Order: sequence, then structure tokens, then C-alpha cells
Amino acid sequence: MLKKDISINDTHFPEALERYLGELLHERIDVRPYESTRSLPSFIERTYTLYEARILGRHCIIVVRLGDTGTPADIAKHIDIVRNTTNATVVFATMTISAHNRSRLIGQGVPFIVPGNQLYIPDLAIDLREHFRAPRQRQPDDLPPAAQTVLFHHILHPNRNLTTPSLLAKRLHYSAMSIGRAFDDLVAAGLAETVRHGKERRIHFRAEGRHLLEEATPLLRSPVRSLKFVRGDASSAHLKLAGETALSYLTELAPPRIDTFAVAASDWKAISQTANLAETYRDEANCIIEIWSYDPAALSDTHTVDPLSLYAQFRGHRDERVAMAADRLLENLTW
Repeated sequence: MLKKDISINDTHFPEALERYLGELLHERIDVRPYESTRSLPSFIERTYTLYEARILGRHCIIVVRLGDTGTPADIAKHIDIVRNTTNATVVFATMTISAHNRSRLIGQGVPFIVPGNQLYIPDLAIDLREHFRAPRQRQPDDLPPAAQTVLFHHILHPNRNLTTPSLLAKRLHYSAMSIGRAFDDLVAAGLAETVRHGKERRIHFRAEGRHLLEEATPLLRSPVRSLKFVRGDASSAHLKLAGETALSYLTELAPPRIDTFAVAASDWKAISQTANLAETYRDEANCIIEIWSYDPAALSDTHTVDPLSLYAQFRGHRDERVAMAADRLLENLTW
């Protein structure tokens, strides 16, 4: 058996994680050893101890290294390897971290947990640092996935009157806490304000319809995190048509050679196993799966993904035909 490079002597670290996460998120978090390590490079298992947990409804793998944690660049590289192999939300955890290394990890987009001190998981809209003493002040460069989902839902369904975290969480497949942080992001972006009615917090957007979308456009990001070239019958998984396939259904763009479908990153592993979808080479694929940062089914009641997510994906596309089709999506909406 290979010996670990780093000996983790603190057997109470998983309990510290459970206690810290439970106190912050107000729900029981079960942190257990991650058993499915065979698909990972052996040096990952030698260097780190891996745990798994469900945090705010998402499957998370916690990559732990105590003592000498290595450089932020190495950590970022190793986190990417685990993420790309498992398609889970992957979080680095340690006992202490310097302010300099914390900034470098944040700059490289590495989620991390320091029990009792810091919690940074942007995929779950969590950013609690230095015992809450460092609130975000600047306007965001773009909208996090949960905030963009709330925005698009409001534009697409302005009459549904879902304005509280609890109501939106049920519809959009997020936790109420994640929706609350999405409210904060939308307020920070200058797109909305929130007010309290008794114990409930409600969101009110500063504009409506196309005007609201135009104000938000500089902050929009593509929902697509990665592509999978796949062999199998994706239609059996009842996934939404996505990418240029969906764009061709909703506009006059010519359809692509093979169909594209979308799935939430947290659902891909289970769906691929249930529907027997196997990754392959581009030339051998009979469909493409887009891995989304939010659930494509949350915003669409039809067989395609929603038009605003498509617009965020293809606006300004280098292919003029595709960019024009994206603009046409907005013309076809009822404002």
C-alpha cells in the first residue's frame, strides 16, 4: 500500500467540519470518507485525504491536507483533477490558511473551508470569510449561477409572484440560503432591492422586462461549464435540448449534425449511469451533453432550455449566424 505524503493525525477533523458547517448552514452535515478513489491519480490519494458530504443539496468532495498544504497553484491544479474526474463540487479544506494564500486561492477560483474561520464555495453562493468581517463591497464582474437563475425566472415569469427565498428555492432547485445569497448578489449588482415583511425577505427588481435584461446583460455568464461527447440515448434521460440544437428550434438557425442536451453539474454522474451514457471521442459521439452551473429544468417548462440562458451563452458569438440567432431569441419573447 502506498504511504501518504502527508500524515493526517487529527482524527477529529471530519467532526470539526460537520460542526462548523452545521452551525453556519443550520442543517446536519454528514462528512464521511470518500471511497470511490480508484478513478483518481494515485498521487491525489497519497497527498490528500478525501471526504464527501451533501452541502445545500449538492454532492461535495472535500479534499483535506493538514500541515504543509502546498502552493495555491498546486492545490488549484489538483482540485481541477478531482472535479473533472468526479463532476462533483470539490472543496479544499485545511486547519489554517494565510491571508496571502487565501487571496491566491480565491483568485484561482478554488473553494475552501477552514473550520471555525472561513468558508468559500462560490458554486453554492457561499462566501463567509474572517468570521464575517469582510463583506463584499464592490459590484460583481458577473452574476453567480443562483443570482442569474433568479433574474431569468423573474423576467420569464413576472406574474408568478415568487419573491421570497423559500418560494424560489422550491421552484429553482436551490436551498433557501442560496437564494438569500442570490438576493444579496442582485442587490450588489444594482439590479434589485430587498425589503422585509415580518420574518420574510422579499426581492423587488428595479426594472422589468427587456429594460431589466439590458441592465443585467454585462453581468451575464454562460451557464455551460463543460461539454461531454457521449454515446447513448440521451432522450431516455428526458433532458432539455440545449446549445445550437435548442437555438435551431427557437430560431431559423440550421440544426447541427448531432443534438445537444443540458444537465446540471450535480446531476450528471447519476444521469449518465441511469441512462447508460458513456463519454467518447468527438468523432464517435452521437450527442453532446452540456454540463450547466444551474439546473436547466428549473427555468423551462418545454423540451428546450430557456431562451435567456441560450442568449447568455451565445450573445456575441464569433459565428455571426449564431450571434444573430441569439439576438433573435429576444425578439421572439413576449415582453
